[in-house]
Formats: sequence, C-alpha cells, structure tokens
Amino acid sequence: MIRLGFSVRVVGQPALRAYDRRRLPAPDLSVNLIYLRDVLVYLRRVGIRFYRIASTLLPDTPDMSVFEQLTACATELEALAAQIAAQGVRLTLHLDHHIALGSADDTQAARSLATIEAQAALRERLDAGQSPRMPPPGVLVTHIGGPADTHATLQRFARRYRVLSPRARSRLVVEHDTNGFSLGRLLGLHQQCSIPVVFDYLHWQIHNPEQLPLGLALGLALATWPPGSRPEVHLSTARSEAHLLPAAAGQSGRVLPPRPGQHADFIAATDLLHLLGAARGLPPFDLMLEAKAGDLALLRLRNDIARMNPTLAARLA
Repeated sequence: MIRLGFSVRVVGQPALRAYDRRRLPAPDLSVNLIYLRDVLVYLRRVGIRFYRIASTLLPDTPDMSVFEQLTACATELEALAAQIAAQGVRLTLHLDHHIALGSADDTQAARSLATIEAQAALRERLDAGQSPRMPPPGVLVTHIGGPADTHATLQRFARRYRVLSPRARSRLVVEHDTNGFSLGRLLGLHQQCSIPVVFDYLHWQIHNPEQLPLGLALGLALATWPPGSRPEVHLSTARSEAHLLPAAAGQSGRVLPPRPGQHADFIAATDLLHLLGAARGLPPFDLMLEAKAGDLALLRLRNDIARMNPTLAARLA
C-alpha cells in the first residue's frame, strides 16, 4: 500500500489553518497544535494518511526557547501523538531553503544545526505513539545548501551532519535539486555519511546529468534508507500553462510563462503511472504530492487512477 500525501495548505477546507500566521502577538506553539489537531480531523474524514506539516508549526518566539515551548505544551503534544498513532497518519516536514548544512558561512550553518535539532525534538514528541523498535516516520527533508560546483560543499554537509544528535540524524534526509546537486551527487554523499536520499520525480526529469533511467534512479534512492524505514518519494507535474501577474503599484498586469521546475496545480495521472511502473519490484514507499492544489490534487488523482486503473487504485491509500 502506498500512502499519498500533500503539503501544508488544506485547499479543500480554506478555514483550516496549517499554522498561526500572525506576527504580533508572536505565534504560539499551543495555537499551532490546535490547528494541527483540526487538520488531522479533516485527514481522517477524507481518508488521507500522509501529510507535510508546516516548518513554522514550531514558531521562533522571542520569549521562550524551543524546548521551553515543548515543555509548556507537553500535554497537548502527548494527546496529538496518540491521535496521530490512532489514525495511522504519517507527518513529515520540509525544512526551509535557508537551512544549509553545506554553507560556507559558519554562522548560517550553526543556525541550521540549531533549527534541525529543534524540529527533530518536535518530531520526536509527535512520533511518541509510534513503535520505538522502528525507524521514526517523521523525517525532516532538507537540501544541501551552498555552492553546487564544489566538492567542499558536500564535505561540509557530511561533517556537520555527523555532529547532529542521534535524534536529529535519525530523522534528517536530503533531496536532490532541479539544478545544483543531482541525485548522483547525493548518492555519493550517502556513501560518506549514510544520510537517506529522497527521490523527486520532477527534479530527476529536469536535472539528471548522470542519465540514470527512472527505475534505476528510484531504486538507488530507496536503497539509501535504513532497513525497516518507509522512504518518502516526491511527485509533481511540471506546470505548462501561462499565468497572469495581476496589476500592482501602477503597473499593468502581464502574462508570465511557466518557470522550469514550477509545480502544476494538479498531478497528471500519467506521471503517477510512469513512476509506479518503474517501481515494480522495488521496496514500498510513501508518495508526497507536490501540487499547488494540495488535498484537492490528491483527491482528484485518486479518482483519475480509479477510472484508469482500478487495480492500481486499490494499492493507493
């Protein structure tokens, strides 16, 4: 069974918030946990068991440290962990792009390490209802950060990855890019420090200098994950249509062509069929759909596959 997931914003229920967007007063973790609880109720109702939480679920507040916030919300976190386990839902997180363990800037790298540790501490609490004998399901996805034209960037990343706590190392995974670090380069990084690699279908389509066939590329990425873990794979369809930039500040509106690597609103069923066709005989994984229409894209894709290939639809959760 392959769990389909979507990222952060619940498009089908606009009243549901993924996080507290206020600036003043400062966002509060306890408020964000209420929002997450409400999203979990929605996920149960529509039968979705894979969801990417917002990186801002754990707010950066001036008055309390991260660990003070986690302690203050211990009761709420315990209740949420029980709800997550009861629903069988997997929650993962994509770290912001300024998180850069490969950066040549030591100050930025130190901030990145601190953020990863904080997010790993939150994930540990949300995963508390899961089996302690299995690898944690709540992974943190990151990119390398730093210049992609130098081997030193990967060396810096590997060195900093090794100094993370076991809690953080067991959750951090790395994703290849549409430019810069390709899947092949990250497979080399895995050989250095054993970090798992997330396979991204659109990134592979756009930036595959090693010319790896889809089945081989996917299989190599899945093989980097530790035994007993459930790999995360990303699927998106490239945007092909133009869109209107509205008029603003005295300037007239204009039509913009799609950017290379830009995600479409929905997922083409043919992309899913192509990916899963290449996955025959490979270990199972969960599939994060990166589409601007979020949950609506997931529900529509389910319907498309049910119409096109009912046998395959039975394997999707």
